[in-house]
Amino acid sequence: MRIMIPGLFLAAAAGCGGSAKLTESQEYYMGRGVAAMAIEKDHLWTSDQFEEYLTLVGLTVAFESDRPETFKGYTFAVLNTDAVNAFAGPSGFVFVTKGALRQMQNEDELAGVLAHEIAHVNLRHPELAAQRASDKEGLSEYAGKFTGLASGLLSLAGKQQYADLAQKAGPVFGKTVTGLHEQFANGYSRDEEFAADRMAVEFMTRPGVAYDPNSFKAFISRLPSKGGAWGTHPGLEGRVKAIEEAIQTHGIKVAPTDPARTQRFLAMKAALGQ
Repeated sequence: MRIMIPGLFLAAAAGCGGSAKLTESQEYYMGRGVAAMAIEKDHLWTSDQFEEYLTLVGLTVAFESDRPETFKGYTFAVLNTDAVNAFAGPSGFVFVTKGALRQMQNEDELAGVLAHEIAHVNLRHPELAAQRASDKEGLSEYAGKFTGLASGLLSLAGKQQYADLAQKAGPVFGKTVTGLHEQFANGYSRDEEFAADRMAVEFMTRPGVAYDPNSFKAFISRLPSKGGAWGTHPGLEGRVKAIEEAIQTHGIKVAPTDPARTQRFLAMKAALGQ
């Protein structure tokens, strides 16, 4: 089942699990807090047609991944900034910037970027970061109040909802989600980024997806050496090499880039403007 909230689409699902102290719902609401922080900073770029397209590509990869379902499903959205970046938060909140989309040349490149972020979610990098942050700030002590409060207040619709959350959920939560947003936007550790690159190649080439991982490699290789997590962390040459090795190691038979997919992407990309 899919539900719609202003500017975003959610695929309702269930199942996270693990030994983390934070429950699935707490991870989800922390993910929404991080999402609200991102929207507060850069704002959403909204287009119903493009959002449906972005969600289609994202879910095509996510549903063929090892974690096709999160607590309330994956969320895909565009941030209205020229910075070239993409990141994933707890419970499958995935953002890509207008700047990154403008740099892409075809749908396979978009799928690669989304597959990288979905790989972070599969590897539970956002949840592990959230757990570490909550332990550091003692957020687990407020778990009961936090879950009930966040479920009633959190919305991705705009500033006022975030302001209400920050005021009522308390300084501990506000400090935690601020730190998490900065971490996700700036990238994970070197090992985590490489692991996500390798897994992204695998996800892209599964039978139900069949995108070309060389397009993902091409996108990474074109990025500027400075400016944004995708250009500086953990280094372009290392990332390109990791992607190449993943393709070779798995002996992947690469599907050619589909011209029809490219035309579909370019038509959608035109809506971004200059």
